[in-house]
Amino acid sequence: MAIRLSGLASGIDTEGIIKELMNAQNLKKHKVQSKITKLEWKQEKWQSLNNKIYALYTDTVSGMRLESTYMAKKASSTNESKLSATASVNATEGTHTITVDRLASSQYLTGKALTIEDGTVTGSTTLDELGFDTSQAIQIKVGDGKAVSVEVDGDTTINAFVQKLKDAGINANFDSTYKRIFLSSKGSGVENAFSITTGSLTSGTQKDELLSALDFENLSDAKKTAANNLVANLRAATLAEDDSAIDAATEALVKFAKDNLTEKITNEITESAGAEYDALPELADGEERPSREEYLAEKVEEAVTAREAEFDAIESNVELKASNYISAVENGDFIQGEGVANSALEKLGLTDVSYEVGENNQLTYTYNESAGATLVAASDAQITYNGVAFTSKSSNFSINGLDFTANSVTDVGEKVTVTVTKNVDAVYDKVKNFVTKYNELLKEMNTMYNATSARSYDVLTDDEKEAMTDDQIEKWETKIKDSLLRRDQNLGDLINAMRTSLNGGISIDGISHSLTEFGITTSNDYTENGLLHIHGDETDAYGLKFSDKLKEGIAKDPDTVMKTLSGIMGNLYSTMQKKMSASSVSSALTFYNDKEMNKTMTSYKDELSTLETRLKEIEDRYYTQFTAMEKAMANLQSQQNSLAGLLGS
Repeated sequence: MAIRLSGLASGIDTEGIIKELMNAQNLKKHKVQSKITKLEWKQEKWQSLNNKIYALYTDTVSGMRLESTYMAKKASSTNESKLSATASVNATEGTHTITVDRLASSQYLTGKALTIEDGTVTGSTTLDELGFDTSQAIQIKVGDGKAVSVEVDGDTTINAFVQKLKDAGINANFDSTYKRIFLSSKGSGVENAFSITTGSLTSGTQKDELLSALDFENLSDAKKTAANNLVANLRAATLAEDDSAIDAATEALVKFAKDNLTEKITNEITESAGAEYDALPELADGEERPSREEYLAEKVEEAVTAREAEFDAIESNVELKASNYISAVENGDFIQGEGVANSALEKLGLTDVSYEVGENNQLTYTYNESAGATLVAASDAQITYNGVAFTSKSSNFSINGLDFTANSVTDVGEKVTVTVTKNVDAVYDKVKNFVTKYNELLKEMNTMYNATSARSYDVLTDDEKEAMTDDQIEKWETKIKDSLLRRDQNLGDLINAMRTSLNGGISIDGISHSLTEFGITTSNDYTENGLLHIHGDETDAYGLKFSDKLKEGIAKDPDTVMKTLSGIMGNLYSTMQKKMSASSVSSALTFYNDKEMNKTMTSYKDELSTLETRLKEIEDRYYTQFTAMEKAMANLQSQQNSLAGLLGS
């Protein structure tokens, strides 16, 4: 960078002069920056408008081109408290008679209140304290699903028991206030009914044999718990059909047995070898005796090695017993108890419950009514529609294009009549909704296209902004932004194409039909630029002047209305689709030349970069020239001072 001497010798304000010189040069830069800013604003304007046009295309026009949109029907019930109904386009018009024979119900089992002799029953009360026979196995089966065993022991609390029931697939809760266990199916209907039964596990013998292989009877309480947990893990892995987990659980059982034998050998050797170590004779000078720990470790290792065959036998035995246990579990090892009386569940205020599915999909339950628990049967809802019975797991039915909700059972001899008719109001509302959205968009497009020119307005420079208030700046820039799409060719072409599509006709059986035939027209006010009005529309001052042709047409000639409107909307849909198809200047789903704008923006930015480099060079040249002048004048002044000194002397 050149050395800058700002008027030291000449006294000239070189900074000010260069700034003024550069201001003239910077006008070119500002013009390019202004182009970039205006193009950015134009892109933002088009992006926002594009989103609105695309929303009309997808959310409204897309549906209005389908004939089904104009085939809406409605259903009215003579007794909504018994049966309510809605109609789809496929519903048969006319009257339908229905009786509500039965409502859908979930299955409920409410246990009797629980008591114990010493204390109050809480969620922490154990099954042992309630007198539950833990030798009994519990099984839950929901509908046609797989039966699930609920494993408990004497230490299982009521809260833990309830959670196990939930895990098995039913709703369960313990009410600590009323001391009752509540069970229910997770859904209504026969398919969600559940059975809860007690019995025995055929795997019980194999489990006992497996525990015996682990020397269960001679284990400490802590190790007994650990052994039971390992067997439980093997059972869970088997039920999950997880081969890798089964192998891991089996290996853990083998390791557990071997570790116990190793510990047993260690205890035996430690006692005997310790006495041997103490009885060792004195050693001669210079000889070293192993430490007590080393001596004992060596003896234990020798004993373990000597009993290797015993370890191999334990491994084989545990693996065999584990395999037998796995087979029993895999083969469905539950055997239901005989009858339901005196079930172990009665100690929990419950009872065994099983059922059979009979005629009309109704359930016949088997349970001990004297046990004190109360059962509410699961049932499917049933209605008789035009003389034919239909069932559903819920109280909702979809039949012949009609959706029914059964609210209450009808009285003997009572019938509900459902009448299906054309839904004139629904079709009318859809057409009006389209007109409203179309007009809102068209107004905005017309406003942009016919905006007042802002040719005399340019993007403000930083200096100009400093001399204005924020409000003045905003108004100035808004004036420019509002005019950016004035006479925009893409916008004008789109407006004309949309209006032409809606003003066109559709030929039906050789006869031309249009929107005006059904009172959907433009007004005589040319300043509206094609806004639509519906004759008879109470919310439209212009439409109020005329009779309602649209509702009349929907009621009297729905097929012609359907074909005319769906056809014209189909044309509009196709027109908009073509307008936003991809091209060399625009992307897909875009109604303006976004690619072309991006290319232009890149060109402007390249031009600005080139200008900035050039202006920097010009500024540096000015400073170099003024610096050279300052140096020359400084040299001249120095020479004058020297001459004056000589003459003076």
